[in-house]
Amino acid sequence: MVIGGLDPTGGAGLLRDSWTAQRVAPTRPVVAVATALTDQGRGRPARAWVPPLATVRAELDRVGALAEGGAIAAVKIGMVPEAAAGAVLDLLTRLRALGSPTRPRVVLDPVARASDGGSLGASPTSALALILASDLCTPNRDERGLFAGHEASVRAAGVAWLDKAVEGAGAGRVCDRLVLPDGRARSYLRPRVEGPDPRGTGCALATALACGLAEGWSLERATKAAIAWLDEARRHLHRGPDGRPHLAGPPGSRSRSGASAS
Repeated sequence: MVIGGLDPTGGAGLLRDSWTAQRVAPTRPVVAVATALTDQGRGRPARAWVPPLATVRAELDRVGALAEGGAIAAVKIGMVPEAAAGAVLDLLTRLRALGSPTRPRVVLDPVARASDGGSLGASPTSALALILASDLCTPNRDERGLFAGHEASVRAAGVAWLDKAVEGAGAGRVCDRLVLPDGRARSYLRPRVEGPDPRGTGCALATALACGLAEGWSLERATKAAIAWLDEARRHLHRGPDGRPHLAGPPGSRSRSGASAS
């Protein structure tokens, strides 16, 4: 289950989430709900439009019903505009009320701004509420500020988070750090993948993580597998319709790889 904004270029958002899930967990069906339609790419500040809120709520209510029936194993949430934040939070509250093993695990990849600029996400207050209702948060460095100073509350709510590209990894290396609700941390130090920085890596990583959790894996195992998958995927880029390097498209697509994205 993926919830977020629709980026028609496929570089990020729901298309990137869906393609990632198809590659990482090809036997699992994907259900998607769009919280926004976006216009982004080619260096322009991004813009977003929220579909009719009644439509968004109806789709999220359908997701809740599917989850209550045990048909959804994990949920990945990306861009949630302020206008849709209440509806998404209502869904997360509904999911949290489910007992195991029915309750799906929720991975939140908060979106505050697009890579080319432009505000897209919920207000800081709404974003924090969404974080506290999830199981895992995967912010970038800027989005990490959404819960800076609230780490104790986040852990008390049973929420883990993944700090990406933490400082001090050393030349030619990169380190992500998973912080668990009990305060334990697990670091994933590895060689940095050379080459251009593609769009949508945050979306892809969070979705791959959700796929691992859908298999019943621990947070540590799902994180390790998702990081390894993304590192390999970054070695096979192509140029997207927005002129930026993209990860590969859907399975079976004839994406050019390697130097064509440089």
